[in-house]
Amino acid sequence: MATVLQLKDLFTVWLAAGNALAAVWALILYFLKRSPNRLFWQATVFLQVLMLVQVALGVTLIVGGLFPNSGHLLYGVLNGLLALVRVGWYTRISAAGPQGTL
Repeated sequence: MATVLQLKDLFTVWLAAGNALAAVWALILYFLKRSPNRLFWQATVFLQVLMLVQVALGVTLIVGGLFPNSGHLLYGVLNGLLALVRVGWYTRISAAGPQGTL
């Protein structure tokens, strides 16, 4: 369980940094009125899949007896659902051009 917890913490750092960079990137594209390129969408999908992996690690920790507080659990469930929606609607979102970045 210690390894799972370390992985979850590592992914948290990557997700925080990655989402901050993606947000700045998206705002720049939006204000420049440019459509996101393939690399932007690959990074976005990677971050969403990483979020799903982190949710799976969280579930593994819960099954192993390490329970988070209820706020953390709600945050994980909501982010997991949003990640599934974003990955599932990738084509529709990417076709929206600069508006899709927001």
